[in-house]
Amino acid sequence: MKTIVLILLTFLNINMVFGQKGEIVKNQIYSSSVLMQDIYYNIYLPPNYNLSKDYPVIYFLHGFGGNQNESLSFMNTIDSLICKEDFPETIIIAPDGKKSWYLDDFAGKFNYSSMFIKEFIPFVNKKYLISNDINKSIITGISMGGFGALRFSMLYPKEFGVCVSFMAGISTKEQICNDSEEDYLTYHQELYGKNLKPSARANSFFIKNNPLYIPNQINSEILKKKKWYIQTCDNDYHSLPNAELHILFHKLNISHEFRIKDGGHDGDCVNNSMNEAIGFIKTSLLRTENSN
Repeated sequence: MKTIVLILLTFLNINMVFGQKGEIVKNQIYSSSVLMQDIYYNIYLPPNYNLSKDYPVIYFLHGFGGNQNESLSFMNTIDSLICKEDFPETIIIAPDGKKSWYLDDFAGKFNYSSMFIKEFIPFVNKKYLISNDINKSIITGISMGGFGALRFSMLYPKEFGVCVSFMAGISTKEQICNDSEEDYLTYHQELYGKNLKPSARANSFFIKNNPLYIPNQINSEILKKKKWYIQTCDNDYHSLPNAELHILFHKLNISHEFRIKDGGHDGDCVNNSMNEAIGFIKTSLLRTENSN
């Protein structure tokens, strides 16, 4: 597996950063009983955030080796658009996913997925003015985060109505079995099993949690109700499974946007699609508002 750490922002050494008018509050703490540890998160609150409105929400999931601060560039971009009245006022929440792939691991020792769905989302829904309209709940992510965004959207249909995935770190069964021992140890052994023969890596746990194989395990009518934007780059190791997911969605008649850009698994690949992806989110939110 050829996942890399994505550096898409300049780190700031203060706890609060003010955008043009919105506010980015860094390093907030959620104390998880599931994980038995604190989870840091950043949150963007739009201009005029007040106690009389329910806001759309975007969950931003970072890549492998990153943390919640990978969201800052995205938050500042959305803030700039909101201040120009070119994007609906929206809350953005970016939790630290560590190196979990946003999964409960095979041994049940680090249950990040359970924490996120059962603890973290209810916590932020109570603490912040977030709409309960599923069509105003967006999840996006980069690499490992794209994997997480796809998986959460597929397996938890009541939580997210819009999914935007950038170069999702999906592997096919063949890829995971053919990965070098070094890559498997670095990225996947804590998730799918230790001391496995290569042929045993594509086990039932791997298939159950892989966005490429989940659509064939659930009712596809669930997926048709959501809005999907799937992006990858042509020289990315993960472009093949992303393209296969695109083909599978076509076979299942699931409406979606699919983009292949020039490049590899890096920040340029993401940045080349960012404006279009943000436009996709904006259009999705405006259609929801106009239909209400």
